[in-house]
Amino acid sequence: MYNLGHYGGFENKIISKKDRFKLNKQQTLEIKNKFLNSNILIVGAAGSIGSMFSIELSKLKFKKVYLIDKDENQLTELNRELLLKNKKKIKKFEFICNDLNLLDIQKFLIKNKINHYLNFAAIKHVRSEENLISAKYMLQTNSFNFVPKKYEKIKSLKSIFSISTDKAVKPSSLLGISKRIMELNLMKIKKKKPNLFISTTRFANVSFSNGSILKLIVDRLAFKKNFGIPVNISRYFITHKEAVSLCLKSLLKESDGSIIIPNRKMLGKQILIELLLYKILKLLRIKFIKNKRFIKTSNSSNILLTSKKIIGQKKNEELSFKDEILNKVKNDKSIFKIKLSTNKTSKIDKDLKKISQYNFLKISTSRILQKYTKNNRGNKISHQL
Repeated sequence: MYNLGHYGGFENKIISKKDRFKLNKQQTLEIKNKFLNSNILIVGAAGSIGSMFSIELSKLKFKKVYLIDKDENQLTELNRELLLKNKKKIKKFEFICNDLNLLDIQKFLIKNKINHYLNFAAIKHVRSEENLISAKYMLQTNSFNFVPKKYEKIKSLKSIFSISTDKAVKPSSLLGISKRIMELNLMKIKKKKPNLFISTTRFANVSFSNGSILKLIVDRLAFKKNFGIPVNISRYFITHKEAVSLCLKSLLKESDGSIIIPNRKMLGKQILIELLLYKILKLLRIKFIKNKRFIKTSNSSNILLTSKKIIGQKKNEELSFKDEILNKVKNDKSIFKIKLSTNKTSKIDKDLKKISQYNFLKISTSRILQKYTKNNRGNKISHQL
């Protein structure tokens, strides 16, 4: 679960003081009506974004919400937080400790008459593409197992939402590849069942989320440990509140069959990781001395500055492919929508569809993905920030 009290202050001071993607009154009313008297399933509910979304959802009126996460400790923390927020409504939540890959999602949706299925589950970091067990697990979680096998037969189901990432655009990492395949799977669902609400959103980097570079900086400084950062890499950043708003906007009627992305004008310029490091040091009142390769801090942490190219890392991120059409959203200048049901299929997507057809238990995922990235990016895959 995301610790808003601890990291929220950093977000407000160095990323954004306000929610740049806040819903207007009409959008808020539509969301309230959408979930009214509904059965809702949230997978990955105790993660950074999933937990913040679940807390926001607790303010609405609904029939029941099922919260599934494989991390029992974080799920317990979410339970405690929701109990503090609204003790009377806690009975409407059911907390289930389970892995998406071990869950029969089809059976669960039918048994509990789920109306809205929201997927926040994602494996973000695989440290080596040679680790086939981890690579296959990421692909199963991010790309395939979130989809019910016979979704067209689930009568209660009204909508499916699953988060994506900006790394799905021209992917150079296993995370990006897995999330692009997820987008392609959503396209397939929408094509087969056009009346089912389908949507996703490509995030910018969610600051101080679990596993992020900014959280690493704060945590390492707090425990006076050494760490390293890239000096030539910049990213778009959003806060957790903004991430939740983007998810909610992805669930509006106008977002059906679309990928929602933030308007780059709202995001501003991509920010260097090194620049954010200095802002964090200033907020923590930690003095430092810098040379070409190292930063020495007054709290005994040594920070390595690396300008070497990191395998799989893009210098800058993009929010859309060149051939994707950015459509304006009525009465909302903060976002654009990209239609999922596009007829154009790029060479990259054709390659990814081929990858998605393999039985990952029988073939070397590493070998396939290395071939893919070599052909398309001239690089081997790796983890992302």
